[in-house]
Amino acid sequence: MNRRLSPAGLIVAVIGFGLTRVTVTFTVGEQPLRFAFAGIVPLTLGLTLSAFGVALTVGSFDRRYVRTTALWTVIGTATMFLLVVLTLMGSGVDEMGEIAGVQWQPALSNFLIGGAIGGALTGIYAAENRRQRGELKQQTDRLEILNRSLRDRVLNAVLVIDGQIGVLDDRDDPELQGRVVETVQSQSKSIQRTVEDVKHLARSTEGARRGLEEMDLTTVVERAIGTVSADCQDCQYEVTTRPEEPVSIWGNEMLERAIEHVLRRGTDRDDGPTQVSITIEQGNRLAHLRITDDGAELSDSQREILEEGAGSDYDDPSSGFGLNVVRLVLDTIGGHAETSDDGGTTTIELAIPLTSAATHPGRSTVRAPDSFGVSRREMWLTVVASLVAGVTMGVVGQATSGVVPIIGSLYGSTQPVVGWITHEFHSVVFGLMYAGILASVPDPYAEDVRWCLAAGMGWALALWLVAAGVIMPLWLRLVGQPAVVPSLSLLSLLSHLVWGVTMSALYVGGRLAMDRKAGQSD
Repeated sequence: MNRRLSPAGLIVAVIGFGLTRVTVTFTVGEQPLRFAFAGIVPLTLGLTLSAFGVALTVGSFDRRYVRTTALWTVIGTATMFLLVVLTLMGSGVDEMGEIAGVQWQPALSNFLIGGAIGGALTGIYAAENRRQRGELKQQTDRLEILNRSLRDRVLNAVLVIDGQIGVLDDRDDPELQGRVVETVQSQSKSIQRTVEDVKHLARSTEGARRGLEEMDLTTVVERAIGTVSADCQDCQYEVTTRPEEPVSIWGNEMLERAIEHVLRRGTDRDDGPTQVSITIEQGNRLAHLRITDDGAELSDSQREILEEGAGSDYDDPSSGFGLNVVRLVLDTIGGHAETSDDGGTTTIELAIPLTSAATHPGRSTVRAPDSFGVSRREMWLTVVASLVAGVTMGVVGQATSGVVPIIGSLYGSTQPVVGWITHEFHSVVFGLMYAGILASVPDPYAEDVRWCLAAGMGWALALWLVAAGVIMPLWLRLVGQPAVVPSLSLLSLLSHLVWGVTMSALYVGGRLAMDRKAGQSD
């Protein structure tokens, strides 16, 4: 299921940004070496942490991943603060009023930055471990289902064939021979289909995604209905709603198998024919396939399999081997399932991404099929493009209006090195926000070079009007610097447009290059 922005990442961004406020102010007049180690290094680390928080917010990270990282960042900051206070108290400073009289603010800020970064690294380590455990569990689920598929289907089919052949011993009955041949052929087809299923189930999730192809959902559903209708003569299948145009989705042969499993789920009634109604609807980003039957209600374990993931009790018939396959197929194509029971009927809804709203899941760097936001590879591209764009903007701005030291004064120093560091920080943050904007629109727009360049220009114009025109002069006033509000100059507009063109061009060009490379290696 696609996720929304994760606000927990903003906690990391605020902590990193807030702790930099006094890292430079109290060290400006110090010697160059002291200024570098007590001011510049902590400032760079703090702003990097803040930019990382923005990346967590707009990136394609799982919510639990972001929350874990944010939690450990808070723990690291709080722990370091407690240690500093206890150290000061143990050094003979007994009253908080006396602590305030000591020049301890920059030291405390630097220690807290260290604690925050240590906490963030710990959180990343914990979140990565959890993510890897999840991937291993998913692969284990695939192997377990693969094992059961071979055991239940192939071995049972072989036993049936062996038993049928045994019936023919010392029997010369043409009618009986015909029935046996029909049964053997049916079981042989079942074995062949199982072997084909094994080919897909044995792949990793990433490998299965690379093998997806464009399919028409309506055609897939009709084929699945034809297959299950031949096996259940008393079942009545009716497609009540279907779009007039083809519904283009990403899928493979296993998608048809998954739909067959859902169609068969409620066909074991003994009190009459099973009624199954199917609706197919096309949304903006997802196709919705709803299958409603009057069979038995779903058990809690079956709901958990479909909505949360494959269960561990694979040998429990009530869990449903077929439903595990359904869930794994949905994980591969980036879809999800919802279930409901109402008045003796059960509905299973499968939401499947449309090809018009997502590029090939196995090759795209725009967005992972089961997440929202900027991909990790694309995140690094954004940072590099932002740094380069920041340099071009800084050179133009410094040459035309000498703006770089003014940017540094926002953080308490007019030193050029402080100005350049903070300016590059702003460039990275706004670049990540630009990438987040592209990740929030349908992929046909995000992949259109002209649209991306126009979005970069528009974003640069918005930053000139709001960030440079209003926020920056207000910020200067807060730190005691004279400024006019609003402050909108044509030279500032020029430098912002240079940034927008450079940023968007590098970003889009790099992304196209990564997609081309991924396509060639597929």
